[in-house]
Amino acid sequence: MTKLDQHISQTLKKVADEQGIPSFEFPSERAALASRKRDSRFPGLLLFPTTAIIAFFLIITLGTQVSPSIAAYMKSLFTEKGADEGLQQAAQNGYSQAVGASATDQGITLEVMEVMADSVRINIVYRLVDQAGNVLSPDQLDSYDVEITDPNGESVQNSSSTSLRYEKEYGYLRISNKIETSDQKLILRLDTAQIGNTKGNWSVSVPFDITKSTAATTTFPLDNTYVTPQGLQIKLTGITHSPTATRLEYETSWTEEAFKKLEQVGEKLAEKIETTGIARYRSFDHNRAFRIEREKNGVKIGEVKPLSGGASGKKEGHLSHQDVYQPFIPGETYYLVLDSITKVEPFELSISFDPKKIDKQSAKATKDDNVFQISAYGIGKSDDEISRTEVTIDAYVQGMIPHIDSRFLLLTDEKGRTYRFKGASHDYFETDEKGRQHIQAILKVEEQLDPIPEKLTLNFYGIPKRYTNVNWRVPLPTSTVEDKTSTEAKK
Repeated sequence: MTKLDQHISQTLKKVADEQGIPSFEFPSERAALASRKRDSRFPGLLLFPTTAIIAFFLIITLGTQVSPSIAAYMKSLFTEKGADEGLQQAAQNGYSQAVGASATDQGITLEVMEVMADSVRINIVYRLVDQAGNVLSPDQLDSYDVEITDPNGESVQNSSSTSLRYEKEYGYLRISNKIETSDQKLILRLDTAQIGNTKGNWSVSVPFDITKSTAATTTFPLDNTYVTPQGLQIKLTGITHSPTATRLEYETSWTEEAFKKLEQVGEKLAEKIETTGIARYRSFDHNRAFRIEREKNGVKIGEVKPLSGGASGKKEGHLSHQDVYQPFIPGETYYLVLDSITKVEPFELSISFDPKKIDKQSAKATKDDNVFQISAYGIGKSDDEISRTEVTIDAYVQGMIPHIDSRFLLLTDEKGRTYRFKGASHDYFETDEKGRQHIQAILKVEEQLDPIPEKLTLNFYGIPKRYTNVNWRVPLPTSTVEDKTSTEAKK
């Protein structure tokens, strides 16, 4: 028996003892050799190592949850590149649960391989297989519904957001959530009516247990408030550390004075924006540039990677937020830093041009020392492979304008017909001699203009403005629960 076999044997015996499997013995090398000789009559069969057979037997015997003692040997799909560092670390500490639940329709099987769950987020690994056994690309699952319920079928998620990543033949679905229930055994239901171009009905129920992850989770209430010069109030309310991630919760609202001013601005702009059908201008909308710094022994060593974010409205101008980050590392110090806030503000500007001559004669306009120049007009394909008219604008802007928001632009032809934009792509270049940022935005019209109009006018109604005159840096508590599995691994 090799040293590797001896190590695996000891691990398997320990798992067997923990689970009460009687008379567990690791097969000898002679027995394994004899088995290989007997199997040699069937050269077409794939011969598995004895250790793999025993590991498989233990999984069948012990159920779908992977024992922490065997997790190091049974490699989890959450240790692959499709999973982030938090999931990889949690998988190594034995929090992954094998599933094997599936649904088949129209010759296609949707199979959920593993689940990793705690009170901050739930993650599953799935794959798609056709009836011939061929593995399909996981990105063919692009429309789906997810619900988390208790054993009685009652929904237990307060709020959630989902995202997908792909790695080879596997898809990694992440559900950032806030579970509100005392039940530890829950069910994730994944439903879809289409896989690729095939319509059907697939519904997979995935049972999972958060008992262990809950025991390794800590939540701290927070009561830190900051008011920006623009009147935005930010109040931290809590932070949760789980095996897979850290969730920061906070609320944003506006001071009474700022609220009144924003209402007045909104009323003046609403008629122009809403009658054109561009977008509903919500004067209270904003973005915050947060980051979490990592320090060790008083020296900054990096930042924590953000994973997802979500918000729900309490009332107009008052939002509750949940931002999810990679898990904090014990022994380090963490600070939440606010760098800026950005919001769309009224900004009126019009640029008329001849689309047939724009490549020879550009058109530009200036406002508040910001220059906007239309430099190209043509046809391009968007991500949805639909041909659309594109208008290219080169902007030389002050630092407080971070990008061009196409939702607040409108294109009008010489006959008064209006065209909305469906997104934009941005490129950033070096500043000009006046220190203005050069931004090139390719604006994608919702449709292809055919025939080409004789004259077009690009109308600005709003533009994002970033304010950096903020000053807030607050320490964040780290987890006080020591991961027992991690401690055992160190021993």
